[in-house]
Amino acid sequence: MSNPNLFIRRHVRLGRRLEWVSLKFVRLVPKRFLSKDSELKKNLAKASMKSGYRVYVGLLTFTMFVTFLATSGFCYLFLYLLNVSIIDRIVFSLVVDRVIFSLFVGFIAGLVAFAIGYSVPSLEAYSRGSKIDSNLPHIAHFMAVLASSGMTPENVFRSLARVGKDYSVSDEVTEIIGEIELMGANLNSSLKRISSVSPSKRFGTMLNGVVSTSNMGGDLADYSNEQARKYKEEQVGKIKRFLDNLGVIAESYVAFMVAAPLMLIIMLTVMSYIGGAITLGALTPEDLLNLLTFVILPTGVAFLIFMVDSITPLR
Repeated sequence: MSNPNLFIRRHVRLGRRLEWVSLKFVRLVPKRFLSKDSELKKNLAKASMKSGYRVYVGLLTFTMFVTFLATSGFCYLFLYLLNVSIIDRIVFSLVVDRVIFSLFVGFIAGLVAFAIGYSVPSLEAYSRGSKIDSNLPHIAHFMAVLASSGMTPENVFRSLARVGKDYSVSDEVTEIIGEIELMGANLNSSLKRISSVSPSKRFGTMLNGVVSTSNMGGDLADYSNEQARKYKEEQVGKIKRFLDNLGVIAESYVAFMVAAPLMLIIMLTVMSYIGGAITLGALTPEDLLNLLTFVILPTGVAFLIFMVDSITPLR
């Protein structure tokens, strides 16, 4: 059996080497692109990705460079082995034309790799924000129960940190407690900072509400109860809208994916049997039947599944 500690050490060494390479490549990036208020930096914080801003930018640059070289090399090798000419009329020479085309394809692939890497933090932040939003009624209710028992706000967040994974807020709440215990910060200042980098605007608003309630001498239990009631009503409304949309999609499925195809299949089968002369361009009734069965129906069903998945609320 392999030693798990050895695997961890190798993983750590690989991460350090990759970080070293990233810091080398970030020097190639102009300083004006390393703005402190960069949208990428904000998304990295919201996504709770354990990577520094400069390291991540260097990693993007390194990935783009490696993708450019690999794609250009494979493209040229492919053209060379197949002895393919890109255009009918050779501009410079066959080799030079292949090199130019390979470099162009590699450049496009590098840009695509950079764009994908650049969008990963924002997609991760959006995913985390959606999970937090779906758990907000439970978070507010959890805080209300503890505050009603006489627990101090700081201890409320300590208890929330212990179950943070269940509510998808473990990173935010753990960071709040870490700032209090390790850096000596007060609760309100930590809440303000975390609210500004939270992937969920509604959760950030609730944290700011906790700060305002504390500053005005209000009752955290009453505030949390009010927020829990509001978020529960919003969640119920969202589920009702989802059910209404699901009913429309179900009716569309029955009409366009069951009734209409069944009618067309019967019609095309009869036309094919009696030798009908109706065609669509160069397609015969047999071709139309195959197109409907193996292309249109699967595509339509896949599209409806995608629509249902996109509108389904997170649990």
